[in-house]
Amino acid sequence: MSSTSSRERMIPISVMRRGSVEEINDRIVNLLDEIEKRIEHMRETAQAMEQEKESIIEMLQTVQVNKDVLRLNQGEKDDIEATANRLLNRCRAVQVCVSTVRNPEQERALKNVNDQIEELVNKMKDDLTLSRQTCRTYLNACSCENPDGPIDQKFQSTLIECTADDQKKIRRRLEQVLSLVERSEKTIGQATR
Repeated sequence: MSSTSSRERMIPISVMRRGSVEEINDRIVNLLDEIEKRIEHMRETAQAMEQEKESIIEMLQTVQVNKDVLRLNQGEKDDIEATANRLLNRCRAVQVCVSTVRNPEQERALKNVNDQIEELVNKMKDDLTLSRQTCRTYLNACSCENPDGPIDQKFQSTLIECTADDQKKIRRRLEQVLSLVERSEKTIGQATR
């Protein structure tokens, strides 16, 4: 009888242990699933903050480009420039970063693309029409399926070397630059009337 009762006790303990391991495994899997959802939400929030930062920088750059066409005295223009520069520096000091894993070639390609876009933004102060045309060729390079006009082949070959995430961010940035150029052209058009 004692051998039978010990077997009966062992079986439930063994089943109970297996059940406990399965329960623990399920809890861990559920916890990891929940953590993954929270990480994705955090990444989305950080990306939204990056976009907000880009939007603020774009607005400040619009102010800088358009201050010269407004009918202001030099002192007022200098004040606007100083304030815009101060705000740009403060905004750029905010570091919101969703890292993208890149190999050295992708790093180099991203740097080259960013340098070209920065050069485009700097040229806006001298020639808005050329800046708009260049920006459109860059944007067309981002949308190979349905380009809306000519493509900058050199820009496109560098862009293709970037990660998919970087390509999306580059496209969004170029759309913002084009919007900035078009708003600046409208402001200049209104100021010259």
